[in-house]
Amino acid sequence: MIYGFEQPDDEELASLTKEMRVRVLNCSGSGCLLETDAPIAVGAIARLRITFGGREFDDTVRIVRCQVLSGAGSVYHIGTEFLSTMPPYAGTLRYLMRRELNRLAGWVWTKPQR
Repeated sequence: MIYGFEQPDDEELASLTKEMRVRVLNCSGSGCLLETDAPIAVGAIARLRITFGGREFDDTVRIVRCQVLSGAGSVYHIGTEFLSTMPPYAGTLRYLMRRELNRLAGWVWTKPQR
């Protein structure tokens, strides 16, 4: 889900929040590719929240691409990049991606035992 357009509370003049359901197509340590049925403006800042393994993970993202899929009706591919000035910590999507990528890399590169 994307929760969007958040501002820091101490300087908040106004806030626009819209909840959207998205499908995660691909995710890495730097961002995610999402699919949705509505466009999102390039440059928009949003909160992306994903449930994985029974836990919720979230991070702030910037929309870097919004492309309608030709011939698919109103289906959009949304490219995002993670925005953060803090290192990944438990509960962030960046943490989840690094943990899962490291686990997968270990599985791929493990030598069979004899």
